[in-house]
Order: sequence, then C-alpha cells, then structure tokens
Amino acid sequence: MNGVIECWLKPADAGVDRPFGDAAHCDFWRAAPTGRAVIMRGYQEDVQDTFAPRTIFDTTLPTWPLGEAVLHAEALAEQLAEDKDKVNVRLRVVYTGLSGRVLRAWASPMTDLFMEGGAARSDEAVLETVVPVKEIPSNLATDLHPLIASLFERFGVTGLSVERAEAELEKMLGNRTSVRS
Repeated sequence: MNGVIECWLKPADAGVDRPFGDAAHCDFWRAAPTGRAVIMRGYQEDVQDTFAPRTIFDTTLPTWPLGEAVLHAEALAEQLAEDKDKVNVRLRVVYTGLSGRVLRAWASPMTDLFMEGGAARSDEAVLETVVPVKEIPSNLATDLHPLIASLFERFGVTGLSVERAEAELEKMLGNRTSVRS
C-alpha cells in the first residue's frame, strides 16, 4: 500500500482462529523501503483475568519489545544499508493509557527485576534514543537502560541499574520466540 508493507494480526473476534487473538498479540505494523517502521501493540497486562484492564503496568514486559525493536532495526540495516556501520537507529516509543496503572511485577513475579511503584504520574510516556547499529550487539542494555529507567520514573521508581535491564534482555535473547533465537 503506497510503497509500504503493512500487516495486521487480527483479533479473534474478527473471525481469525489463532492461539493469541487478544489486543496484546494483534500487532499492526508498517515498514517502508527507506527503513522507517512503526508497530502498534496492546498491553499484555490488559488481556488476562487476574485483575482489571488498565490497572497495572508490568516491570518486565516493556524491556522485551524495546530490545526486539532495536534488534529488528539492526537486522533491517544489515539488509538495506550499503555500510551498516554508518547507520544509526532512531527509536521513538510512545506508551499511552498509563493513567490509573500501578507498576507491578506480574509477568515474572519471581524475577530479580522485582520492584513496585506507585500510580503513573502521566498518561503518556515518549521515549527516544539514537543508537549506532555497529554498537547494538555489544551495548543493547546500556543503550536501552535510559529508556526503561525513564519509563519507570513515571511510576516513582528510581535507581534502575543497567545490570537489571541487562538481566531481562538476556532472558529475551535466550527465549525461543525471541528475534535472536
């Protein structure tokens, strides 16, 4: 469509029979030949039965998609760029609907990233960074740490260490469904 590729993983109520047909797994994405891409995804926290939707924001779930987005951008640069070592990834992430949510360890309650915060201080978080593609494999946690820390600060949590972000990213990299498995 208009020179871009689009994909929408439709929800179960749209007549699609698939294992995960909820808002958290019904991604919409668009990619252009120039390397620009966008993805929209719901919150996993909002599609389970343990608590009401829009009440919590998980401590570990945001780290994985941030890591996967940067790793996908690195892979795209390898395919499209004449010299990937001269390419920078510009990542902009917008979280909306944060008001009323409290930071909690839900998806991995026994993780070493366990922490809890207060209610979100704003309804939206806009996180941005520029990462040189050549540094992504060796500096993933260091590059994403400021984004994750800034996001958690909206819930009153400060002092997130790079090591905690690195531990969660290592889990992502070891997961069989991850971009790098």
